[in-house]
Parts: sequence; structure tokens; C-alpha cells
Amino acid sequence: MLRVYCAGPLFNPSERAEMESIASTLELSGFSTFLPHRDGLEFAQIKPALERCGASPSEAARIIDKAIFALDTYQLLRRCDVVVANLNGRVPDEGTIVEATLAWHSGKPLVLYKTDVRSMLSGSDNPMVTGLGDFETINDLSVLPAAIERVVALHSSGKVSGTMELGASIATLRNDSDDVCAVAAVLYQNSHRKSKL
Repeated sequence: MLRVYCAGPLFNPSERAEMESIASTLELSGFSTFLPHRDGLEFAQIKPALERCGASPSEAARIIDKAIFALDTYQLLRRCDVVVANLNGRVPDEGTIVEATLAWHSGKPLVLYKTDVRSMLSGSDNPMVTGLGDFETINDLSVLPAAIERVVALHSSGKVSGTMELGASIATLRNDSDDVCAVAAVLYQNSHRKSKL
């Protein structure tokens, strides 16, 4: 059974409800899930207990921050097989971006989920975010389980190295020439060569 790390904003009741809906949909489809606010540590619950142990309020906050970071990173990198990153919001939640980046950099399959039409870039999402999910977002909760199965089946652990190679070739082109048309021609050829493979 695939275990899915559910990354997304958790800072108000509607965000938590949306994340619970994502996890529930996946669980009903046979996946197990890790939902940080449900399965991890919650600041508001642990802080008073740490203070009762003798920690000052600021020390308790530091301890909790470190524990949440460690637990969530462990779950994402070691315990979960795939990550779903909920990008809903005018801009994606910062923690979600960190979690998606950890997944991408570690070579873990990643699905980007977004039903919110708001964006910062005139209807487009930031390519530094969408690139983490091969520039594809899923906007229908009912197809999310199938998207996870597809991304896991098609997953290539060479994405990071392939992206680095393309980045290096672009950097070389930019260093060798200020001719934007020459760079565009090489990028276009590269894109078509990849799509034929």
C-alpha cells in the first residue's frame, strides 16, 4: 500500500478541512496517508506540556519547531512513498513549498493539487513551483488517486540530474552569447527531442 504525505496549508479550519478531505479521498482509494496536523505534532497541544516540564515559552517554541521539522521531514523522506502538495491559496503555503522541494530533490514522486484559480503571474503559477511537478497540476479531487498511481508508475529518479543538465546547458549558452534567439532555438530543439523519446 502506497503511503502519501499530504502537504498543504493548515492555518485555519477551512484549510485543515480541505487537507482532511484530500487525505480521506486517498484513504478511500486504498492509500495510507500522513497528514501533519492529524498524525504529527501540533504546536498548541505540545507547548503547554513542555512548559509544564519546565521549558520557558520561548524555549518550548524552539523545541516544538525543531520537533515538527524533524518529524515531518522524516515522514516525507523515509516513511512516505509519494507526496501530494496542495497549492491552493493566492500563493502556495511556504511549508508546502519546502515539502514539495524536499520530495523533488530526493527523487520522490510528487503530485501538485490546485483548484484555486488565483495566481501571482497573470493566471500562471510560478514555474519554480510547477516545475517540481513536471508543470502539471491536478484540479479535481476525484482524479487525485489516479494521478498518484500514474506519477508513481512513470516516476523517474533521474529528474533532478536531467534538470541539472538542462540548467548547465542553458547557463553555458547564456555565458557564450547574449543572443536570446539562439538560446530559444536550442531550448525548442531540446524540448522536441525529449518529447519524441
